[in-house]
Amino acid sequence: MFHTPEARVSRISIPSRAGIRPALRHLASRLVVPLLALASGSAPAAALEGGAAGRSGDALAQATVGLGTVTAPEDGLHLSRCTGVLIAPDLILTAAHCVNGDPLGSLVVFFRGSEPVKPVRTARVIARYSPDPGQMTSNVVDVDLNSLSLDLAVLRLAEPVRDRVPVPLATDPSRVPRSLRVAGTGVSGRVVGRLRTAILTPVAASSTGLTIARVNGGRVCFGDSGGPVVGQDRRGVFVWGVASAVLSRQAPCGSLVVIAPAAQVFTSSGMR
Repeated sequence: MFHTPEARVSRISIPSRAGIRPALRHLASRLVVPLLALASGSAPAAALEGGAAGRSGDALAQATVGLGTVTAPEDGLHLSRCTGVLIAPDLILTAAHCVNGDPLGSLVVFFRGSEPVKPVRTARVIARYSPDPGQMTSNVVDVDLNSLSLDLAVLRLAEPVRDRVPVPLATDPSRVPRSLRVAGTGVSGRVVGRLRTAILTPVAASSTGLTIARVNGGRVCFGDSGGPVVGQDRRGVFVWGVASAVLSRQAPCGSLVVIAPAAQVFTSSGMR
């Protein structure tokens, strides 16, 4: 079976839509851990398992962000948690199901190494994409591509980031790298989780770049949806896609991650 690795949502006590933007600014100005309400009660740690702690000199780690998105379903205001990546000074790429419903705004936190740091920033959704799953080019993994969660979203920061280097998007979805890396932030109890990275080995790919990869010595969990999956060539690190779902018999974690291809966003959004 498959499931999306992020789908935990908690209720927050912001009284009305009219007050949401001032409330977001208030939270962002005060909190180094803006996702304090992301897990209710005494929820256990739920972040990328295995791998290694983020390193401050790593291009992937310095561009990865933790996201908290406020939405307004019928039963009140909720805050979801996910991961994303800086792809331009004012743009964040993540999974679209991280910002489902009626998003009122997002809180964005960067990391120094594996730890979240100030300032907390705000962002809004500007585009969503549903990539074409294509057709699987091998039968190593028996799965119905049309049943997979495969989505992408772009958020615009309220102000451009000047002290971080964005990671460019892949431009050719047909050339799947032999090795990939994923970053995830998750959460731990009531606070932002520590950033971790792990190596992935692609095991199957479709004609349009959808990739299924195995986490080497680890698993992807809640809070890691939208996490950047990167490759590297002679020009440096590039975003191959984002963690969009996991194939697993037991939630909330899985060792097979479904990657929504970034090259389709690149073409669709005209970010050339």
